[in-house]
Amino acid sequence: MRIFQTAISSLLDDDDDDDKYGPNLYPADIETDVTQKIKAFRNTFPQQSRPSSRAAFLFRYNGEPLGEKEFQKVLADTDALLSQHNNKNNKNGPFFCGQRVTAADIAWAPFLERYGAQLPCLYDGLHPTTDEATYPHLNAWYKAMISSNVFAAYSCRVKGDSSSWRKVLSMAGYGNAGIPSTVITRMDNAASKEAKPLPHDDQQQQQQSIWDSYVASRPWMAHTPSAEASATIVRNRKYIVQDISKRISSKWTERGLPEQEPSIDLAM
Repeated sequence: MRIFQTAISSLLDDDDDDDKYGPNLYPADIETDVTQKIKAFRNTFPQQSRPSSRAAFLFRYNGEPLGEKEFQKVLADTDALLSQHNNKNNKNGPFFCGQRVTAADIAWAPFLERYGAQLPCLYDGLHPTTDEATYPHLNAWYKAMISSNVFAAYSCRVKGDSSSWRKVLSMAGYGNAGIPSTVITRMDNAASKEAKPLPHDDQQQQQQSIWDSYVASRPWMAHTPSAEASATIVRNRKYIVQDISKRISSKWTERGLPEQEPSIDLAM
């Protein structure tokens, strides 16, 4: 886990400061609590699920998805664990160990993030990222960890893409029955919503605020995510062109697309 901490830390904090390993994810005063919260993960997520690097804790060994009640229990138990540091008597949440992001949050984040995108496609009643009434503490964690500038480095540098997590469902397999049409419909509906522009200026401002928090200590980065993406493409265009040229197929040439690197570079 220490190796895991160092790897993630390097992603979360790439500034040239005195702490070359980034933020301390095991603060000395709460290290025991951090370790206990990490160990709690194994007792919370489903044990009888098929191992998968892309669809972990989602399917049985026969390819069928786990039952809705199994997922509800995972979410409820996670909410209860988070409530220990986010309740009326101890208002110092919303993270697993209080106000600070620790290795516990980093250990849980990839799986909770995927559940947030995948579970609504499997079952209509499972919306962990928005169901504040049923999972208030988990909902607060999602907002703080993934959807706010409280921990902007995760949102801007580590966080995955919801559409990619949903595509995993179509690749994982559902036994011999194939993908249920209801799941495909839910996936398409979610994709359609995400493709639309943000409806309100305040939502656009919130996203920009997260990015502003992230780049505040990184003056070499662009002022918007789209500008940074464009700059990354420009910086790496040589290698992108080389990669494209290695993957040219007959379908590519049949469509009249360029084959040689100078022509590909010009097209870009």
